[in-house]
Amino acid sequence: WEQMVFLGNPEYGVKLEPIDFAAFARACGGTGFTIEDPTECGAILDEALNTPGPVIIEAVVDSFEPPMPAQIKPNQALKFAESLAKGEPNRMKIAGTVFEDKVRELV
Repeated sequence: WEQMVFLGNPEYGVKLEPIDFAAFARACGGTGFTIEDPTECGAILDEALNTPGPVIIEAVVDSFEPPMPAQIKPNQALKFAESLAKGEPNRMKIAGTVFEDKVRELV
């Protein structure tokens, strides 16, 4: 996301096989939690904070949800749009998510 917003470059990266971080934590003797629904967040965080020893919380998020600040700077918006125009492979999904977020803010 940083290279999209700050540099205007399309996505570049490596797709890794999925890792079950909660299961990995348990395999190492710790405790692992997975948050898949935002409504579960409070209860799972409370449980994790009250669990003795090391804890990992894996939060599953929408990979097309840009981690934008509440007040995006004009230059950041320009670079973000530039990265989409340069051939970001998931540009339609990302643009759709951004549009849905803006509609939710207005409603």
